[in-house]
Amino acid sequence: MHSSILTKFGIVIAIGAFVAFRPVPTTAQPFAPVSLSSDGSTAHIDGEITPEVAENFAALAGRPGLKSVSLNSPGGRVFPALEIARAVKAGGLNTIVPMGDECHSACAFIFLAGSERVAQGKLGVHQVSGVDDPSLTQTAIGRIYEDLVTFNAPSYLVSRMLRTPPGDMYVFTPEELERNSINVRDANKAQSVPHLLPVATWLRQSWLVGVFMNTHTSRPFVALESNNMKPLLRIAHYPQRSQTFVEIMVPEGTISGTSTRLELRFSHGNDEPFSMFVNADIETNAYAFDFPTDPVEIQKFWAAFATGTQLAVLNSFGIEIGRYSLAGSRKALEDFFKVAAR
Repeated sequence: MHSSILTKFGIVIAIGAFVAFRPVPTTAQPFAPVSLSSDGSTAHIDGEITPEVAENFAALAGRPGLKSVSLNSPGGRVFPALEIARAVKAGGLNTIVPMGDECHSACAFIFLAGSERVAQGKLGVHQVSGVDDPSLTQTAIGRIYEDLVTFNAPSYLVSRMLRTPPGDMYVFTPEELERNSINVRDANKAQSVPHLLPVATWLRQSWLVGVFMNTHTSRPFVALESNNMKPLLRIAHYPQRSQTFVEIMVPEGTISGTSTRLELRFSHGNDEPFSMFVNADIETNAYAFDFPTDPVEIQKFWAAFATGTQLAVLNSFGIEIGRYSLAGSRKALEDFFKVAAR
C-alpha cells in the first residue's frame, strides 16, 4: 500500500527517562534473599527486585537440578530484573506465579523469560520510569525491548505495557493470559520472534505515538495507535517509502473477502457528525486502507481527527466495528509529526 503524506519524513528518536519500574503502592515487603525449595528444583524470589536479589539468584542459577523460578514481587529495578531474566532464559528455566501471588512491573521481565511460563496469580505491567538521564534512558529502553523480543514476549503484552501509565498497573485476566500466549505451557509451541520492536513511545491520553523497528526488514516506522485495542486502530508511516496507511486490527479469521467500504464517522460534541468513506482491503487480521490521494481529503482527515471528540468506524452494512476516544489526539498528532516530518 502506498500513499504520500505531504511532507518528507525522517526519524527522530526522543523519549523520557526510563530506567526502573515504579511498583504501584502495595504493602511493604521485607527484603528476602532468593531461596530454594527443599528438593532444589525451584528458586523462589519474594519481595522487591534489587541488585542483591540478582546477585543471590546468579549464585544459584547454575545449580544442577534447578528447573523453575517461582515469583512473588511488586517489581523493582529494571537492570537487576533483566540480569535475572537473562539467566532464566540461558538456563532454560520455567517460570511460575503461584495462585495468590503477584508478579508486577519489572518482575514481568523475569516471568517472560521462562521457557515455559504460567501465571496462576496476578501478572501486571506498566510503562517504565526513572531518573532524568537521556543517555542512560535510551540504553535502558533498547535493552528492555531487545530482551522482550528474545523472550518471545507477545505483542499484546507489550502493547498493554506501553499504554499503561507508570502510576497505574494493568493486571491481565486469566482469559487474556491464555488467549494471547502470555502463558506458555509447552516451550515447543512458543510464539516466533515478534517483528515489531518499540524504539520510542509517548502516551497522550487515548493515543500512543511510537517509533518502531520492523525486525524482519530492519526498517523503522512511525505509528499512531489507539488505546482501545478491541480493535486496535493504527496509522503507520514508513518514511523510506513515503508509505502511509491505516490498519484496524481484528482477530484472525473474523472477517472474510478481499475489500469493503468503511465509514469513518467523526463526532464533536453536539455538532452534526462528519463522515469520510474509504475503500479498505481485507487482510487476514485487519482492515487496511491508504490515505486519500487528494490533499484536500487528507487535510479533512487530519482536521477531523485533531478536533473531534470521538471516532466510530462502521462497515459497509452500517455495523460499528470500532469506537475510539479522540482525547489527546491533537497533542498526539503534534508528536507524530514532530518525530516523522522532516
